[in-house]
Amino acid sequence: MAGKDGKSTPTLDLTPTTEAAPKPMSANDEGSEPVARSYYKAPPQRRKSFISPFVVVFIAVVVMIALLSYGLGATMAGNNSGVSSSTTSTSTSSSSNMNTSNPTTAPANVPNATQSYGGQLAKYVVDPDGAKHFTLTAKQVMWETVKGHRVLAWTIDGTVPGPMIRVIAGDHVRITLINHFPEGTALHWHGLMVPPSADGVPGVGMKPVMPDQSYTYDFTVYNQDVGTHWYHSHYDDVVQVPGGMYGAFIVDPRPGTPQAQQAIKADVEATMFVSELGGYYVINGKSFPDTQPIMVKHGQTVHVRLFGASEMIHPMHLHGHFFNLVAEDGHMLPQPIQKDTLSVTPGDTYDITFYAWAPPGSIYPFHCHILAHLMNPGQTGSEMGGLITLIEYAR
Repeated sequence: MAGKDGKSTPTLDLTPTTEAAPKPMSANDEGSEPVARSYYKAPPQRRKSFISPFVVVFIAVVVMIALLSYGLGATMAGNNSGVSSSTTSTSTSSSSNMNTSNPTTAPANVPNATQSYGGQLAKYVVDPDGAKHFTLTAKQVMWETVKGHRVLAWTIDGTVPGPMIRVIAGDHVRITLINHFPEGTALHWHGLMVPPSADGVPGVGMKPVMPDQSYTYDFTVYNQDVGTHWYHSHYDDVVQVPGGMYGAFIVDPRPGTPQAQQAIKADVEATMFVSELGGYYVINGKSFPDTQPIMVKHGQTVHVRLFGASEMIHPMHLHGHFFNLVAEDGHMLPQPIQKDTLSVTPGDTYDITFYAWAPPGSIYPFHCHILAHLMNPGQTGSEMGGLITLIEYAR
């Protein structure tokens, strides 16, 4: 029994006839005088040189946390080229500390891209039967998302996005894909009404195009195909599409047709593939500030083709203007819809137009409104990167 002073007080065992067996000594009994028949509980003596087990456990935990933190810090230091310790670093210093591509996913034999921007108009030859014949090459390159920072990209002709295929309704189209990837691939013509043999889905109408092999797609585009469409990988597509294997496929109407009368009339035309690439949020394969601006003049009508090449939804917001949503998935809407923010969803295409009303020299952002998508790796919330492009008015 404990007294008021906290010390043990001997207590008499009143068991009438049976002697109690000796109780096992506990840790707190260490150093006490052993008693053969414990009628009385001897008061414990104060330890002078032993450390509490709880203290030992606590010290061990602290040491393990310290070792784990050291190892994690060393790993992060190895994967980052000199992360700044200052929380008030400028965008320039933060940009210099972004992660470069993981060397395990970037084989040493992959060359750097030779072009800075993608989406150039694809060239073709006319075959003897009148078909417009395009030749595309699938190959890996190290693509520069922002200046000085390259990531492994799965491309068509070495750019992100790949070249723009632009044809006219009624054209006989022939496209030969040459595969220089280290694995199989295929191209799907997204939004076009084509036969299974040309749809580009391995296992349904065709086999995958294996490394160093080629495949020729052969089809005709018709009036129902007029509009904004695109192409992308349909083999290991969870790797190849986010890796940059996509491009625009535009079908223009034949002159004198009803589709030609409905066609969008604009002074400026731009395309925007919204996606991710190697840890960066990108527009046409680039992150801000390396995204290409849309250059306009006061009084012009601007036509923007938006492509959802992403695995995410990106609500794209235009500052200082409203725009007209005039077509979705290549098909004209019955009536335009006025908006200033449009959720670009995976797989969809959109045609929007706006009037350049502002005075010369004006600049407005066009950006994703999920604000976490406006940073590049290594940046803080006070800096801008990712899914931003600028509408710049000529002076």
